[in-house]
Amino acid sequence: MNAIPIYDATAPIACTASREEIPVRIDQVEHMRGHLTRLERTEHGLLLHFPNRPDIDADVRTFAVQEKGCCAFWGFAVSTTGDELTLRWDGPPSVRDFFDRLVAFFDSDQPLTAFDGLL
Repeated sequence: MNAIPIYDATAPIACTASREEIPVRIDQVEHMRGHLTRLERTEHGLLLHFPNRPDIDADVRTFAVQEKGCCAFWGFAVSTTGDELTLRWDGPPSVRDFFDRLVAFFDSDQPLTAFDGLL
């Protein structure tokens, strides 16, 4: 996919999440993995595909808003087509390794805490 990136190239690569927010975010990502139907690695990040259900839609949108709030450099877009919901998650080239490790997480059954430094 050669789509135009949607991340903020001017934002510093920094996370302002509090210690209390990190476990919540880990739970959100692990919960999303449980509903993931397909994953695509793109030039700028990931496309995460889920069933188009109201509960999953709410969870995915909440995650995107909260994660963007603490990591302004991310780009998120949520779209729906028929019975599929897609989360586009983009980031600058300097976080390419992060996305590679995130793919490994989504392809595994290990807890996110086993992938130190992802969030």
